[in-house]
Amino acid sequence: MSLREHERRILEEIERQLSEEEPELAGRMESFGSGDPDAPVDPGLTSWKPWVACGLIAAVTAGLLVLLFVLTPSTPQPATPVPTGTSETTGGTVPDPDPVDADPAESVGSP
Repeated sequence: MSLREHERRILEEIERQLSEEEPELAGRMESFGSGDPDAPVDPGLTSWKPWVACGLIAAVTAGLLVLLFVLTPSTPQPATPVPTGTSETTGGTVPDPDPVDADPAESVGSP
């Protein structure tokens, strides 16, 4: 939050008076924050450690999602219908019966 110029001058005057009247208290107050009020509160967020933690959390989450999809059984698919009779197979000619299935009494030669 940015301050107006008038408010900045008032705060600077208060700081100056405080440092003249109570230099010990002014020194302790300066150690609490930086001179820039818009500076980030936690400068540690710019280091690499929070990014590593976020990366690990993201990797574990992605791994669990992949594991969930791999281990979840899929729904059974309906069997594809096999055509029983098409116009190509009902053309009028009947295939010869298999000789193994033929009756042996008929093939022996009885007229």
